[in-house]
Amino acid sequence: MIQGMYKVDLYIDGQRADLFEDENIEINLSVQNIKDISKVFGDFTNSFSIPASKVNNKIFKHYYNVDIDGGYNANVRVDCFIEVNGNLFRAGVLELEGVQMKKGEPSSYNVGFYSNVTSLKDKFGEDQLNDLDLSALDHTYNDTNIEAGLNGFVSGTDSSIIYPLISPVRNWFYDSTSSDNTPENIWYHNGHPEHGVFYYDLKPAVKLKKIVDAIETKYGIEFQSNFFDSADFGKLFMWCHRRAGYMFKDQPNGTTNEVIDFTSATGYGFNTTTDTFRFNQSTMSDMDYINVAVTSADDYAISLYINGELYAKKKDSGNSTVTFITNPTDGDEFQIKFSPIAAWDASVITLTAVTASFVITPLTTPVNIATASTSASQIYTKGVVISDQMPEQKISDFIGSLVRAFNLVIVPVANNKYDIEPLDDWYAEGSTREVTEYIDTEEVTIGKPQLYRRISFSYNETEAVLGEQYRLQNDIGYGDLRADFSFDGEEFEIEVGFDHMLFERLDDLNNGLTTINVGKSITREIEPYIGQPLIFYVAGQIRGTNKFAYINMSNAESDKTDFHLVSNVNNDTAEAVTNTLNFGTEVDPYLLQGFSQGLYNAYWQDYITDLYSTSRRVFQYSGQLPLGLMLALKVNDKLTIGERNYIINQMKLNLTTGEAQLELLNDV
Repeated sequence: MIQGMYKVDLYIDGQRADLFEDENIEINLSVQNIKDISKVFGDFTNSFSIPASKVNNKIFKHYYNVDIDGGYNANVRVDCFIEVNGNLFRAGVLELEGVQMKKGEPSSYNVGFYSNVTSLKDKFGEDQLNDLDLSALDHTYNDTNIEAGLNGFVSGTDSSIIYPLISPVRNWFYDSTSSDNTPENIWYHNGHPEHGVFYYDLKPAVKLKKIVDAIETKYGIEFQSNFFDSADFGKLFMWCHRRAGYMFKDQPNGTTNEVIDFTSATGYGFNTTTDTFRFNQSTMSDMDYINVAVTSADDYAISLYINGELYAKKKDSGNSTVTFITNPTDGDEFQIKFSPIAAWDASVITLTAVTASFVITPLTTPVNIATASTSASQIYTKGVVISDQMPEQKISDFIGSLVRAFNLVIVPVANNKYDIEPLDDWYAEGSTREVTEYIDTEEVTIGKPQLYRRISFSYNETEAVLGEQYRLQNDIGYGDLRADFSFDGEEFEIEVGFDHMLFERLDDLNNGLTTINVGKSITREIEPYIGQPLIFYVAGQIRGTNKFAYINMSNAESDKTDFHLVSNVNNDTAEAVTNTLNFGTEVDPYLLQGFSQGLYNAYWQDYITDLYSTSRRVFQYSGQLPLGLMLALKVNDKLTIGERNYIINQMKLNLTTGEAQLELLNDV
């Protein structure tokens, strides 16, 4: 093989780094490796060394010197790219892994070069779903919106918010006998508002596509994805179920507290733009308490936040003064908010005037450090802030769960742009390249793929009543799939970080099966259940024949027959079902038949079937690639060697020489 064919340049955060003259930079190219199909890779990773030259010492700010203040932060990956003969090969991120010292002097830096998929994970960090801006979907908490969401969409939310028939507390049933007035009986019984679906039972659900859009906006990225833009993905929703129990009722901090808008201030430390007071130890010495004088005809709660965290909440009514005792430290920031007392109370409250005094009590009389006042009435109309109701889940885990459920591949295609597609679709987008002349066909190693004795696909092990009963009876969760093979291998698991609900078509205890389908987020002990985030299809809008009662905020009942069919299948008629959220074949409780169009058959079957095919082999080739092929080659390309096509499982490519070690799978 010819050595030193290509000139390689590395740019770190826009600065050209020095490389060793004899350093062979090798890049490992792979997206989904047959050795561990549970992982989705970026298309390259590698570690190598670069010299501790003056240029590189400047880039890394003499990282080896621990006495330098404000030096290089090795905990953060930085943007970088590699050029070969002046042509861009790959852009990614670089991580400083360490420094090699010799005789007390730096000799080299060890660095890792990773795909921008790694950069994507860095962007997300520890951020949660409730950190996303979903404010366009916020809405007033009233009968109009809740009833609209039962069988349509909340107005002004771009058809993205519904109120599904899922109970977070009560064990709903249906009994049309006039003598059963149990609150959980949702049969419509005229003149009996003591039982039915109460407004506070219901929580909203948000379209998954809106969550994906909010992720793109927050991090300045773009997902190029026919999958995310598909009509089928557009039917997927996530239940806004952050707390066990009701959304507002019986939740001590269920409401979203609203900042009091102070329009004028005297003294020191109060900012009327941000409505915050900052304590300065050197100029204020001390602060003993805060008085909040309120003029109002309503009941209200006043909350004090310190550094963004709730410190205390006090309830009062009418014209009154609320006092908070404080013991601040230097730099503490205070903010005052208000809300209704009863989290489920739909009433509007008005604060006519508010004055806040930040007080120190020296040896004589109290002294106001600062005083802030309002000049206009402030009205609180209780709203549903969608971000506040989002389930507790990291954004990275949300994306990762979608990747595992639908067997997606994430590949960077440009700066902050990512192609996300199901594996089969991504492979179909690749080219077929004839490479026989660049490959050593004289020596080839042929082996068998690593096989597993068990492959399993599963959701979170739910404790919701029907799902847990199913698992205990069948030794596998509803919607999960497991296959055992007669191989002496390891167990392979695909675990999705979502809950999976077994919905229920209610029986009329007096008259057989109804047309009403519900979910129950309660345990077998009839206790509220939280679990992992719940996703489902909005399969259709059902116009049933059985009436259920809806009890509104005025304790008035009305009869309903229409509702959203929230389900694990994507249509409300059996012949139109094309996909389900079950991995395997399961009987749908509403349509009362089994469907085989599950996640395994749709997104995983081809890969797994090929893996266990008796014709599948793993081929080890070596070769030397020309520059044009190196630059153009994508990991989803098929390679033609001789008369056979191959899929790239992984490839180690020496950028300096063009030498390649290829692990290929025959296309079966």
